[in-house]
Amino acid sequence: MIISKTPMRVSLIGGETDLPFYYEDNEYGCVISTTIDRYIYICVKNSFGKTIRLRYSKNEYPNSIIDIQNDRIQSVFKRIGIRDDIEMFYISDIPKQMGLGGSSSFTVGMLNAISKFKNITMSAKELAKDACDLEIYELDNPIGKQDQYAAAFGGLNFIKFFKNGKVDVVPISIPLSKVKELFDNLLFIHIGNSYESNYVLSDIKNNIKKNVKELNRIKFLAEEFYASLLNGDISTYEYILKESWELKKRTSKTISTPEIDYLYDESIRCGAKSGKILGSGGGGFLMMYFPLEYQNTFIKKFKNVDCYKF
Repeated sequence: MIISKTPMRVSLIGGETDLPFYYEDNEYGCVISTTIDRYIYICVKNSFGKTIRLRYSKNEYPNSIIDIQNDRIQSVFKRIGIRDDIEMFYISDIPKQMGLGGSSSFTVGMLNAISKFKNITMSAKELAKDACDLEIYELDNPIGKQDQYAAAFGGLNFIKFFKNGKVDVVPISIPLSKVKELFDNLLFIHIGNSYESNYVLSDIKNNIKKNVKELNRIKFLAEEFYASLLNGDISTYEYILKESWELKKRTSKTISTPEIDYLYDESIRCGAKSGKILGSGGGGFLMMYFPLEYQNTFIKKFKNVDCYKF
């Protein structure tokens, strides 16, 4: 049996500039992203009777790969040359559509596990590129490239996406104590509903030309935070996060909701400094930059709201 373990990610700054319809017209985009201690597991083994058995949110027993309903699984099987004699099942620490890049972690994990199953070795760069090609160009999902590269490489990275298709992943080497300090001051508030990222991203794509000024500024803020991190300074994140959230909300009316706005405002009243919704928007997790000493104030006030630390 082959088992792959693929991390989910938290996008700290720069989201939306990793979308092809932004960086292809604006030289490059860039993000700062880090993987977290939540994972997706893909298990692959030979099946009994040389059949195809798939277990994810559904159970599938197709007669051939052309009958597979899940388009990602079907595309990965075709890409790697799987025809039959395979059983694959999926386990996730957190449900899909929560803004933690789980869909791309699923794709990267599948490519990794099934390539090993076929005795093919793929580098992190190859896994990320294949996942992008499959999701963006083959399946025509209106998504960016940061999730695939975050999942494949892992760690805290500054990732640049160039007009010519090149992607640079630069590890950010700062003391672990600084990373811990940053995450100590982050509280992840579960909004209570999943969302369909393609709907939000399609709206962003349709309005991309009038939002270029906002996205250029988000890119600048990502570069500014990168420079601060290299100097071991995480204090700038408070105001960078605040400004980037205001900019992001301008790019689409679907990004925030009355519930998100309410929880954001209540967090600020309880001592938080800034925050944003993770992923493209609409649901999932609200990440608040919340000094550690004030977090319990919010948690005690909103006992019916699930809060997490990653």
